Amino acid sequence: MKKILYTLLFVVSLLLSSCEDFTDIQPKGMNLLSTTTELEMLLNAEMYITSTDMRLAAGDVFYGGTHIPTLLSQPNKTKASILASLDDTSMDLLAELTPSDGDYTKWYEWIGRISNPILMQVDAAEGDQMTKNQLKAEALTLRAYCHWLLVNKFAKAYNPATAETDPGIPYLTHDWDISVPTEKLTVQQVYNNIIKDLDDAIALNALPNNNINRMRMSKGAAYAVKAWAYLCMQDYTNAAKAAQDAINVNGSILNYKTSTTIMQGVIMGGQHPCIFREPLKCEEDYFFIYDRELMYALTPETVAYFEPGHVCKDKIANYNMMFDNIMDYGAMVFGLPGFLVSMDQVSGWNQCGLKTTHMYLILAECAIAENKIDDAMDILDKIRVNRIDDAVYAPLKGQVTDESEAIEYFKKTSHGECIYSIYNFIQKKRWNELPKYKQTWSRFIMGQTYSIEPGSKLWVFPFPMNAVNNNPNLLPHNYESVE
Repeated sequence: MKKILYTLLFVVSLLLSSCEDFTDIQPKGMNLLSTTTELEMLLNAEMYITSTDMRLAAGDVFYGGTHIPTLLSQPNKTKASILASLDDTSMDLLAELTPSDGDYTKWYEWIGRISNPILMQVDAAEGDQMTKNQLKAEALTLRAYCHWLLVNKFAKAYNPATAETDPGIPYLTHDWDISVPTEKLTVQQVYNNIIKDLDDAIALNALPNNNINRMRMSKGAAYAVKAWAYLCMQDYTNAAKAAQDAINVNGSILNYKTSTTIMQGVIMGGQHPCIFREPLKCEEDYFFIYDRELMYALTPETVAYFEPGHVCKDKIANYNMMFDNIMDYGAMVFGLPGFLVSMDQVSGWNQCGLKTTHMYLILAECAIAENKIDDAMDILDKIRVNRIDDAVYAPLKGQVTDESEAIEYFKKTSHGECIYSIYNFIQKKRWNELPKYKQTWSRFIMGQTYSIEPGSKLWVFPFPMNAVNNNPNLLPHNYESVE
């Protein structure tokens, strides 16, 4: 026994002596990577997120095989039933039913575990200056983009008259003292920081035109985020300039009518052509975030809002195709007819990412704001000609001259481009601040109308309780400021 004890003590002493250098480490939360090669590994993280609640609140979808009649008739409200019924009278309960939020966690995680560690360490890291500048520019762009996503989910839409006082979100910079709880900035301050990060990133002149892979930021992505930010701020001049700068880097639009694969039917063995949007290789993606378009049920109202012949409605891989259109899968699983249930496990629909077509939409909206209707319709046609079946396609340029009609076609085109993403929520929320664009969005289920109005509190999601418990400065929830 003594020999065993002495042996154990000897081994422990060796371990302690060999680990001595590792006991004097930086505080928890700090990053120890010390070369540009090591720091670059942070940027190679896989970007994956399943963001569903914004799509549900926007009125686009139900998801996950939800039996809708059961969901809406249950006596005790759940987060899903509150969002499904667009019940903005239950916001306090919604907050209580949100113990965590995947979007909040992921976007702040990307800031805290990728962007800020790089920005904190890169200047002192070993490596050439050109590489340092590129890493810094990518990190700044990613940080700006994540904060833009966060402010669009958890704060009010930007209103030039109130942005200086509207409560926003914490903006996490790399010099933040992690021992001190963050403070919410105003919406105006958040956007100012977003623009500053993007200006600093672009000024480094180090972002590649063609990103290393589409989960890394490029020059086009930086301009794209900048265009979105300025558009939200209703600064159409700068939004149009940034959007055009992005298109000058990459303005490709994939022709969905010819970019197809075949879905094999399981009942009759039918061959059904459907859109194939290759993950990480789609030419119209500036920045790609993984998600599969699987078991999202587009509501009948959502389906009806597409233009006739739109392939994102007619040729999305779906369960009805799989069953050779013999049975209505939506009625079987969701309990109601008329729902188009997606089943695309091979494409990458870029639910939260950045696309070239976003930039064309921004240019079109900016042109409408300047009453350049013909120019706006010409821009929309560049998208539509790649989306609408040749048998029914007709150009808008030269045919649409009325502003209200132009806005309606613009909104339908935006609907088609943003349908399999969170951007319909962001667009509709932003339009609530524009008198000519705002409207009430409704869904009709079992004889009842469920609506989300422009002034609804549901446009502002509550902070998750795990974040509030760690940082009470997040309270009050920002939806409480919606009047």
